Amino acid sequence: MRVAILGDIGQRTYHVGDDAMTHAAVDELASRGIKDVVLLSRNAADTTTRFGTEAAPTIEFPWPYADYQHYLSEIMSLLNGEAHSLADDDQVHRLIQTLRGCDSVLIAGGGNMNSVFGWLLYERAAVTAIARHLGKTVVIAGQTIGPMLYGADREVAVQMLSRAALIGAREDSSLSLGRELAGSSVVPCLDDASFLASSTAARQQPDAGGQPPENAPPMASYIVGTFADNTGACPRDQFVTAVAQVLDDAADLTGLPVLLLPHMAVEGEGGIDDSLHAEIAAAMTSSVQSQPIASARDTAVLTSRAALVVTSRYHPVVFALDGGVPTVALSLDEYSDVRLRGALANWGLSDFALPLPSLLDGTAGQALHEAWQRRTDIADQVQSLRPQKLIESAAWWDSVVSALQGEPVEVQPPSPHHQWAARGSWAAAADMARVVFLPMSAELADLRKTREHLEGEVAAARDELHGWFNSSSFRLVRRLASLRTRLPLRKAV
Repeated sequence: MRVAILGDIGQRTYHVGDDAMTHAAVDELASRGIKDVVLLSRNAADTTTRFGTEAAPTIEFPWPYADYQHYLSEIMSLLNGEAHSLADDDQVHRLIQTLRGCDSVLIAGGGNMNSVFGWLLYERAAVTAIARHLGKTVVIAGQTIGPMLYGADREVAVQMLSRAALIGAREDSSLSLGRELAGSSVVPCLDDASFLASSTAARQQPDAGGQPPENAPPMASYIVGTFADNTGACPRDQFVTAVAQVLDDAADLTGLPVLLLPHMAVEGEGGIDDSLHAEIAAAMTSSVQSQPIASARDTAVLTSRAALVVTSRYHPVVFALDGGVPTVALSLDEYSDVRLRGALANWGLSDFALPLPSLLDGTAGQALHEAWQRRTDIADQVQSLRPQKLIESAAWWDSVVSALQGEPVEVQPPSPHHQWAARGSWAAAADMARVVFLPMSAELADLRKTREHLEGEVAAARDELHGWFNSSSFRLVRRLASLRTRLPLRKAV
């Protein structure tokens, strides 16, 4: 059986989380006998080197709202045998040939089913539509669905999800929205890379013939910090100062140095997370080391072996939970709150996802103190749930493989578990801040998308007007108008 796997991979800017989920998907399929895979990538040669599998080019959608809407419309016209403007050498024809040679398609997990990353939503919609047009089964692994689906994006999501045989939702809110859009084919699951750190560490044991990550510090001898280059609605200098203070406090509390691990940067050049990390390190007074970006597997292992994790990114939370590491996550907006809070809630630790205002009012520091003081309790909470989570994850991937093979599946819901209650008043303060902050964040995101939409319409209207000005019809009208001004007027009799 040959399976095409679509992950957001092969980018010039390396993204740890995207590669981690694709690594996990490849591993899980291989462990169930599916080793004939082709990874759809933006850089097929690079992907083959990294993953040791066959790779082929995916299709890249343009970023502007109007442009990616138009491109999907043209692809759908092509599939429906209708008039379209796609050239014979358009990238979509190459993808169609790739998928024609596969038996089924797996869309690896991610946070791309929303209008924040609309071009990625539309890429997945196009791949799904092409696969179904060719009679191939499509399965969609653990996703964040929404929270924002602007305008036509909602119907695009409905059509895409309705074409899939099985869809995994990695948060309760994604499950709720997914079922509203596509019904019972949307089922709960964990993030694809939930156990990548531990499975990679097992491979790296000396008796397994592997090696630990290069220059890896001893287990639990450091704090990991990972922060996205985006600082949300907070001015960058204020964000840097506040994060540096939180990390200095963590270093004083634990007596441990801070290791800043980027999740998004250009290998060998830095940028993105590296740039912000350098500013944070410069503002700190305690021992800190800003690491260059490492592979997804090595970053997962390093994070899972930390003593404490502080982050505004998603996958450091996933990797930390795999190791039972106390974690404080900072949500920069509604979208990140859905993901960070959801990841922690899956292990009963949702209180430790705090909204951006908590960074500035001291609440994040209080949460960090409690996370450290109760680190044994937190580790016990995670370890008590781990055996059942492993069983549920294995069952989920069994269902994925069955669905890819065209077999009917019935996914059992995960066992319920209690949410671990924080003791400090900081949790209530964070909840109060969230009540105000998240609706404002959602409205701001909607306004940004509306502006992007309107700017696209204005640009399209301008192009149409320029096209009219340059047309032969307009030139004829202009000549006639010019001629009329030169003709003598008739005098009334």
